[in-house]
Amino acid sequence: MELLLRHFFQKYKTHFRDTIRLSGPVIIGQLGIILMGVVDNVMIGQLGYEALSAASLSNSIFFILVVFGMGITFAISPLVAEADAAEKPENCGKYLRQGVWVSIATSLGLGIIMYIATLALPLMGQPEADVILATPYLHILNISVLPMLLFLNYKQFTDGLSFTRPAMYITILGLGFNALTNWLLIFGNLGFPRMELNGAGYATLGSRIFMFLLMWGYVVYQPRFKKYSPAIRWKEFDWKIISKIMSIGFPSGLQYFFEVGAFGGAVIMIGWMGMVERSAHQIVINLASITYMITSGISAGAAIRVGNALGRKDFVNVRHAGLTGVYLAAAFMIVASIVFVAGRFLLPSFYVDDVPVLELAASLMIIAAFFQTFDGVQAVGIGILRGMQDVRIPTILTFIAYWAIALPMGYIVGFLLNQGVEGVWYGFVAGLGFSAFALTYRFWTLTGKSILANMLSSSETIEKEKTVLPVKMDS
Repeated sequence: MELLLRHFFQKYKTHFRDTIRLSGPVIIGQLGIILMGVVDNVMIGQLGYEALSAASLSNSIFFILVVFGMGITFAISPLVAEADAAEKPENCGKYLRQGVWVSIATSLGLGIIMYIATLALPLMGQPEADVILATPYLHILNISVLPMLLFLNYKQFTDGLSFTRPAMYITILGLGFNALTNWLLIFGNLGFPRMELNGAGYATLGSRIFMFLLMWGYVVYQPRFKKYSPAIRWKEFDWKIISKIMSIGFPSGLQYFFEVGAFGGAVIMIGWMGMVERSAHQIVINLASITYMITSGISAGAAIRVGNALGRKDFVNVRHAGLTGVYLAAAFMIVASIVFVAGRFLLPSFYVDDVPVLELAASLMIIAAFFQTFDGVQAVGIGILRGMQDVRIPTILTFIAYWAIALPMGYIVGFLLNQGVEGVWYGFVAGLGFSAFALTYRFWTLTGKSILANMLSSSETIEKEKTVLPVKMDS
């Protein structure tokens, strides 16, 4: 056993180191984005529960829609990673520049849908006070979609080239900018007008523009990126490159849309049970989202390394790079699960002091220990398959996991079998377990076929070289 473990760590030592090096800044950046939401909620909460409720309604609608656009931008990093490893800098630049057009078109499409959703708010059966406050706030957030997607486009470009630290630093600066402008515009400090909830919207819009401009300036004016010609060429449309981006980005967007939509559906179902159940669910899912973001960063790092190995046609290391991400995510989530079980009473108490909510949350924390282990592995599975540019089948598997297993089983166990909110969570444990197994198995199968095909191709080449006939000489 000791020899096997020693061999394993010797074999994957470099992979672990490189994946952690790439993933670390991404993880910090992801946590920075979460902290933006925390800062917003803390400051908006000082206005009263009406403003916080309206913000929650607006952000739910905004995120369900915009996550599709975010998924599209995630196509850039594996494509850039592959082109960079294949020593094709001109293609790296094309993916960046054409990604700008894709981001603009996506933001316009999402903007129209979000505008219609805003007009439909009064028809959604929501409290009138929420609708009155949420409508202008959501209009402001709608404008922020374009700079948000453009920032992600440039971020995915630098991530694909294995420069993950710049986006991390810019996200941290954006967090500070967001907190400051919230303070100024929500409460009207230092002579600024008191805009309350709308002020938070303008602060979010401003921080996203700020982050995009910093990211754009870094890429365009940093000498190391000069060979990629990163400046936008307004008359350049390469439909072949755009099609390539969309062939990976569109299914990726659907994957995230299916996931977020399913969790939104769970919130609705649990809301039918009562306020105690929904409060307990919200606490535990918020805690689980923190650990998920860490595995999401590991997924991004693993996807970049898979794309690099793919560009070199090194299929053995495609497999090793991907499995490294799976091992890291599983190991982290197992540790996090132990923390969840041990802290099942303490951690929820940071949110509320209501005894029924705390007791139910403690019960859910145990289920979450299983839930998030599967969630972390499937998050990496999605990423490493995207690194291999395999997205169609994973999209189908994601749909099955959430909409054919998790939600229906959650309803059956939760309502028909009277297991309550725990039953809904059991459904998601089953769905995520299926997703984790299916995606990892697909990655293993695809890399196995690629390794075998490469070995056969190399053997045929060697045999041909051995059987070359000698040239017959005239006497």
